[in-house]
Amino acid sequence: MMREKWKKYVEKFKSLGDKVSGVKGITAVIPAVCLAVLMVTVLTGYKTPQAKKYEASETEDISQIKEALAKESTAAMAETTKKNTTKKGKKGAIDVKDGTYKGSANGYGGKVTVNVTVSKKTMTAIDIVSAPGETDSFFQRAKGVIDEMLTAQSTDVDVVSGATYSSNGIIGAVKNALFGTESNNATAANAGNAAGSAPSVSKVSESGTWKDGTYTGSGKGFGGTISVKVTVKDGKISAIDVTSASGETASYFSKTKGIIPKMISGQTTNVDAASGATYSSNGIITAVRNALSKAETGKSSTKKKKKKNKKNKKKNSGSNSNNNNNNIAAPAEGYEDGTYTGSAACSGEQFKEYSVTANVTIKNGKISAVEISSTAKGTNLKQFMSRDEIKNLPSLIVSKNGTSGVDAVSGATYSSHAIFNAVNDALSKAKKNSSSTEKKEETTTEKKEETTTEKKEETTTEKKEETTTEKKEETTENPDEGKNYKNGTYKVSVSCEPDEDEDFDPYTISMDITIKKDKITEISNITANTNSTNKAYTNDAKKGMVSKIVANGNADGVNTVSGATCSSKAIKDACQKAFNAAKK
Repeated sequence: MMREKWKKYVEKFKSLGDKVSGVKGITAVIPAVCLAVLMVTVLTGYKTPQAKKYEASETEDISQIKEALAKESTAAMAETTKKNTTKKGKKGAIDVKDGTYKGSANGYGGKVTVNVTVSKKTMTAIDIVSAPGETDSFFQRAKGVIDEMLTAQSTDVDVVSGATYSSNGIIGAVKNALFGTESNNATAANAGNAAGSAPSVSKVSESGTWKDGTYTGSGKGFGGTISVKVTVKDGKISAIDVTSASGETASYFSKTKGIIPKMISGQTTNVDAASGATYSSNGIITAVRNALSKAETGKSSTKKKKKKNKKNKKKNSGSNSNNNNNNIAAPAEGYEDGTYTGSAACSGEQFKEYSVTANVTIKNGKISAVEISSTAKGTNLKQFMSRDEIKNLPSLIVSKNGTSGVDAVSGATYSSHAIFNAVNDALSKAKKNSSSTEKKEETTTEKKEETTTEKKEETTTEKKEETTTEKKEETTENPDEGKNYKNGTYKVSVSCEPDEDEDFDPYTISMDITIKKDKITEISNITANTNSTNKAYTNDAKKGMVSKIVANGNADGVNTVSGATCSSKAIKDACQKAFNAAKK
């Protein structure tokens, strides 16, 4: 066998040598060198490189080669998958003291809160505390990152495909718990903001001329309050600077700032919101309007307001009186102590009419508390009634002891005037009755005019009759009855309305409220016709408020329960409704 191979190679290279021997510059040395190489190769048993497993013989079918290649490919894929699997983290990699830590971050629809347990610098458990804004089906998938983090002993893991927002929420909450890292995750609502789902602020009439100076204002953006500084020079807007926007997402807010040059060049706040950042744009526009409301020049703005009021009167025949607020100063003699309810309609051409109710409490002749509620929903609730400036109006009314001297909120004038008129309606019922003073004066005069003779003419019989009558009247009066309200148990129902988050549908809360001697002595049988989640909030409000209201005799000054604000407010509304029903 060896001889045959040797003979074969010798013949091949001899032929090759004959061919190249005639080439200029090539001597007979080359064939000799080639023969020497061949001899070494044969004697040492060297083999030419071959594809492992895939060398086919003359009789081997090509399909076998394909099969071998497929097996090799499958093995390679398996090896890649193995490499990509999350490696088990080293125990003791979490440099945090032993204990349980709580953290939160934005998920799909709001805050995701977790508890992270650490033992011997190792994460041993990650538990979801709350995630009310998450969709269950997606959130269950997102929970896969918990096992990944526990295995890797790290928060540096990939999100779950198809549940990105929720995954980021869980990961961000764990980072917040362990390291205090504040997450800047955008919720899906912010993604909706990017799609332009937020309603634009309505156009307003502007004077175009303002007093020179620097003015500050604020408005509600996507993540909270946006504050600005507006500089007016020569009657024109010369600069707009954002001084605070801590709640905004940087990527969206950078788009928003593009509306500032438009407002300056156009000398107006009636500009379109930045595409993809509507909520943040609305916040800046509202903040600038709020600042400019303090810079309005008297003459031009007054003339325009008068013209506008005349048009409103013609169109509405005085029905839209909430837009023409007549601010009322407190009377010199003060108000009668008690709680009074007033209401007013809020209507305009660009939004659906809603009502505003004011509960005004008078103590020692002065306003001590003002509570505002409304039937506003959707855009009216978000853009107007839920604004921070609107929510501040009650405290301003209390400080001024009336609506006189309290300015309407720029960009929410209709809502402001509706609140003023509802408060004024309540105060009109709280005015002291002057007739009682007149009667006292008349009585004093009559007594002075009575002569000694007339007094002497009073007979013993008359005195007896008076005494008998007085005793009968005293006997008729119920010593357990209150002066202002009838004793009894009143069954009341009120609507529990969502706040600006609108994270639940309105539902009804019912209860029995017992009033005795002008005070609430018992609140019982509180029920809510809603789902189990809302019922849990109602129970929290009940536990935190009922005993305090009963101890106080009314709901005035009783704070709402944190985390159950809407339910708490509904219970307070029910108390007022019961007093209204019991009023003599």
